[in-house]
Amino acid sequence: MDIKEFNVKTKDNEKRNHPWEMARLEVVKDLLNPYIKDKKGKMNVLDIGCGDVYFISEFCKAYPNFQPYAVDIAFTDEIIDGLKQEYKSCPIHYYKDVNDVSLGNDKANLIFLLDVIEHIENDIDFLKQVLSLPYIDNDTLFLITVPAFNGLFCNHDTWLGHYRRYTKSMLHEHIAQAGLREVKAGYFFFSLLLPRIIQKTIEKPTNKESVEGIGNWDKGKSMTNLYKSILLIDYYTTKGLSKIGIKLPGLSTYIICKKN
Repeated sequence: MDIKEFNVKTKDNEKRNHPWEMARLEVVKDLLNPYIKDKKGKMNVLDIGCGDVYFISEFCKAYPNFQPYAVDIAFTDEIIDGLKQEYKSCPIHYYKDVNDVSLGNDKANLIFLLDVIEHIENDIDFLKQVLSLPYIDNDTLFLITVPAFNGLFCNHDTWLGHYRRYTKSMLHEHIAQAGLREVKAGYFFFSLLLPRIIQKTIEKPTNKESVEGIGNWDKGKSMTNLYKSILLIDYYTTKGLSKIGIKLPGLSTYIICKKN
């Protein structure tokens, strides 16, 4: 969850994870599994633009040999202290700046940029900066997710501080210009396209005050799990269809890549 959304309070002042981010966690794990399932020994994973660290903490429960590093420029000392308390069972290292991350003589095995680069005005230069870090080498695996289709740019994107949305080809072009090569790419969450198209059609361009992020999700566990299940059925259905040559778009696009 984005720190901006993390700071949004629900009616009862409780924080609940949104089914979208819970489903995205499972999608990312499934996408990465062929590349990391046989990795043994200590591995270093950086979640750049990590937000509330829900994702990285859950990922490291599934892959406990990965040492987690959480980086977010929106971190304050107060936020870090609160997250350390909330996630004290997970050995996360917290940083406000990616340039401050220290791995000693180790390398980063995996880098997450999950719905991050759309927040950056010059995403290509940012990716070049990340690639220049001393702990990145040709074996470092990147997984990048971004919102799809600039024609669906709406008030929610503006509220979150997005500069753009991407097509798969646009994302490929941007990472290539930065010095990364594609390993695998695609879309996910096809079922969310129609609701977004409807939202884009009926919303008023100046009606930004009514925008609500995922931070104010206040549904119960049963409803949350239902929505999560629907999104995962969507993902695995479109994954199956892609194997027989039917490739569907989605509201999000991803790319797995490595340094050239």
